[in-house]
Formats: sequence, structure tokens, C-alpha cells
Amino acid sequence: DIEIKESLKTIEDTSQSLSMLANQILDYSKNENKKITINPKSFQLKTELDKIVKPLHQVASNNGNTLQIQSNVETKLPSVYSDATKIQQLFYNLFANANKFTQDGLINISIRSTYSINNSIKLEVEVKDNGVGIDEVDLKNIFEEFEQGAISENVKNLGVGLGLNLCKEIVELFNGEIEVTSQKNVETIVRFYLMLLIEKQ
Repeated sequence: DIEIKESLKTIEDTSQSLSMLANQILDYSKNENKKITINPKSFQLKTELDKIVKPLHQVASNNGNTLQIQSNVETKLPSVYSDATKIQQLFYNLFANANKFTQDGLINISIRSTYSINNSIKLEVEVKDNGVGIDEVDLKNIFEEFEQGAISENVKNLGVGLGLNLCKEIVELFNGEIEVTSQKNVETIVRFYLMLLIEKQ
């Protein structure tokens, strides 16, 4: 049955992602001074992104949320030589935050790729939700380790506050930047971009 096969594949992909994130936290907890590094390999960007975002629809639905995705990334793009696992970590950490702080709402992920100088592709991503938002005071420290903010007491399964700090470290490894804007009880928007080296032919 095609529908059952697709559901099982989604479960498999989600399980692998959860395992990856658990190992990430364990590694960080063992050695907080451990340097995060890029481990590049060749991969097709659209294929990898599709694999990352597909399971997120069901995860969002489980929290009563609707996930919308817009992307201009095409299959015809050349393969990139970069770290697919780190990109996956970014997406899952940022989506998990949006899903955690949003209930019966809307999460929108926008993905855009453009050719850049130095034989690179610039990958721009925006994750937007209409959840509880972040207080203006908390925004100033949002990328600090273990920062959870004043809203934390109202959210279940908050986690340990490592997500955005790790995301910032990962983005900077890709020579990119990340920013967060928010209005309390209105929306939160996380924008970041990565520079991905095109694989040499």
C-alpha cells in the first residue's frame, strides 16, 4: 500500500532525525568546549531539503499546527559540497522551536537559493510562526547558552535552551548570519542564510 509505505518512510526519517538531535545534545553536554566542525560531502540540495522538511508536516499537525513551505530550490541546481547533517540540525532546531511555542497556529518555512560569487550557492531560509512570541527584553539574549526567556513557564517540554545558541554556531560555520525578530503574542521570525560551495566538476 503506497500510503502505508509513505507513512513508514516518514516515521523512519523522523526517528533518524530524533536520534541525531539526541546525540547532538549528548555530545554537547559531555564537552561544552568541543568545537563544532563542518564535515562536507557531496549532495543534491533539493533532494536533501525535501527529505528534511517532509516529516515536519506530521510533527506540526500533532501540535494542531499547519505547516506551509515555499521553495524555489530546483533539482537542476548543481550538487553542493557541504555538511547536510548540520543543515538538517538547523532546520529541526528552528522548526522545533516554532512548533513548541505555537498551538493550533501556522508555521511558514520559506527557502530561497541564489547563485553567489566564489562558486557558491546562497541558501536563504525564513521560519515564521504566529505563536506566543518573544519578549523584547529576551530577544537581546536569545543566542546565549541556556537562554529560555520569561515565557518559558507557560510552555511544556521546553528543553534545555541549547537550540538557538547551537544554530548560531552552525550558521557561522557556513559563513552565514542569523537573526530573530518577534512580537509577543503575534509572531516570531527567524531568518538565516548559508553559503554552500558548489561541487567541482
